[in-house]
Amino acid sequence: MLGLSACQDDILECDDKATIVIVNNTVCTPEILVNGDLFLEMNPLDSVEYAADAGTYDLRAKMALISACVDSEETFNTECGESYRFEVN
Repeated sequence: MLGLSACQDDILECDDKATIVIVNNTVCTPEILVNGDLFLEMNPLDSVEYAADAGTYDLRAKMALISACVDSEETFNTECGESYRFEVN
């Protein structure tokens, strides 16, 4: 599991982190951005976990300029210990 903390005022640190599962259901390799910062470039048909504190997280899957896939984005309001799922389709 990969863990990062966002630099926003509404983020509260958790001992038991929230988990955002990021699932890439495409054959594309999107850049995954969390609150505007690059988190990673995903492999096709892959998934990763993002450990988050309590707060608001904007996730975006940004595809290449020329791609058969489309960008995805979603906002999560996380709570300590909870699980969330971001799917890129």
